[in-house]
Amino acid sequence: MKKFIYKTTIMFLLLCRINSVISQEWQCGIEWEADALGYYRFLAKPTELSNGNLLVPTKYAFREDVQQQPVATSSPGATLLSDKGQILVQQNYFRPGYCTISLSHTFENNGNKYLLTTYSPEHTPDCFNHFENYDNPPSDGKLVLMKLDDNLNVEESYEHSWPVDTYEDHGGEWEIYPNGFSGNIYLFTAFKEDDNIVGAYWKSVSVDNPSRGNDTLFFFRMNFNGEILNRKAADVLHGKGSANDRGLRTNRYRGDHFVVTDSCYIFYRIGNASNGTNAAGCAVYYDKDFNLIKERYLVPESIPHFGDYDLLNITVKRSNHNTTYLSTQIRSHENPQHDEDVRLYEINDDVNSTLPYLEVVKYIDRGTYDWDFTSFLSSVDLIDDNSLCYVYELYNGYFNENDSWLVIEHLDNNLDTISTLYYGVGNNKLDQVDNIIKTRDGVIIVNCESEIEMAGNENYFCSYITKFPASAFGFDNIEEAHAHNLHLAVAYPNPGGDVLNIRTGLRNATLQVYDMQGRIIHHQIITDEVTSIDASKWNSGTYIWKLTVNNEQLTVEEGKWVK
Repeated sequence: MKKFIYKTTIMFLLLCRINSVISQEWQCGIEWEADALGYYRFLAKPTELSNGNLLVPTKYAFREDVQQQPVATSSPGATLLSDKGQILVQQNYFRPGYCTISLSHTFENNGNKYLLTTYSPEHTPDCFNHFENYDNPPSDGKLVLMKLDDNLNVEESYEHSWPVDTYEDHGGEWEIYPNGFSGNIYLFTAFKEDDNIVGAYWKSVSVDNPSRGNDTLFFFRMNFNGEILNRKAADVLHGKGSANDRGLRTNRYRGDHFVVTDSCYIFYRIGNASNGTNAAGCAVYYDKDFNLIKERYLVPESIPHFGDYDLLNITVKRSNHNTTYLSTQIRSHENPQHDEDVRLYEINDDVNSTLPYLEVVKYIDRGTYDWDFTSFLSSVDLIDDNSLCYVYELYNGYFNENDSWLVIEHLDNNLDTISTLYYGVGNNKLDQVDNIIKTRDGVIIVNCESEIEMAGNENYFCSYITKFPASAFGFDNIEEAHAHNLHLAVAYPNPGGDVLNIRTGLRNATLQVYDMQGRIIHHQIITDEVTSIDASKWNSGTYIWKLTVNNEQLTVEEGKWVK
């Protein structure tokens, strides 16, 4: 597997790219370099404030000594961005002996800004902030709501603490991820409802063999004065053989598992229902007081010799017509042993249904035909009453350093493609999507991380947020799409071998391939999402491919492909 060299920095390099045509579109990023004590990362979903600025939950990694490689404490933080993409202020909320492993959430209520986060004891053994380094080591986990001023300083802090298990295993998988495998408080998700905050967190026990117990899921309702109005232990999930698979840990990569309807809450998670159903996913229904109503399970079609599909890293979004969109990484049906795809479901999860299983209204699969570690994360948001935007990444050739790209699909209510755009194409590095939102002026923000190549072939990551123009999500302004590094087609793998694949959302476009002498060596009409071309008889070298529409009068995409 590729080895990533993480470099850290305290100097935040602002990568703002302002388009001269429409000044509202921008990209803002934070690079991480060496020889510094800490760095911020954009990780969680931004909140668009009433004045158009963005309040972004961030993580801040801090270490005591620059020679202490690569150990750092991950603490909650916040970043305020202007509506033009400039960083106005950043703050972190480091606490001695504590760290945070979960995503934080931001809110605006009555003109005030808030950050909801968690703290758990820092268990990384060689970290300066290890909880045992203090005279009074923490033995609790905290759920904290902070009221922030315009400079993101804490005006008020409303805190709730519960004892957590501080046992340390010091072996096996615990060493890989000690803060995740030790007792902690993990905030799953939170959203604003009727001037209150509704959310879910787990309180986990430390891992050893045999298991020390079970992870417990709590739901809560909190007002903006930090008072918990209702809290209930809603679910207890039993341990499994592997620490990484135990209980709710298998859901830890996403914060969006919770949808609300007029009459109930629905909490989505991967794994079996409590009744032992061999399900890939489960929807658990609770009333507005967090009392359990029932469970329903999701079992996709089975794959011969592989059993049921495995769902990974799910994220959900409520539709405008009383269904739920669920996106997940999933085993490829065409190549289940060596490939993974991403799938977007629309699910009829009506609480009044008497069926034990969730009714799949429709779904779409996306992926490549090669091993590509497709879409570790993905995200969906509504554009309007009749369409949505779906964003995922494709790591084509993940293990042999071929291109990766983000795919941004504009879909109608039938999950049919309106337009498809590709972002970050041709950098031979990884682009990872965290989430997207639709802003009031109708554009999409993609919160990503990207691997950047440095001198000496060392790699590091840049965390960034990009605001795309709404007009780029059609084919009437190709130049504007290109100006934001958006493409309408990609060629892969690049460099390649005996097969050239062209992926595009366009239909009835014309593909032409030229050699370096300008001779057309291939010509055909594109009718499918992926067109595979036999290049086995082509000489090794560089070729030019071009995609045209309107009877070949308009070139919408072109590029180089190397065999």
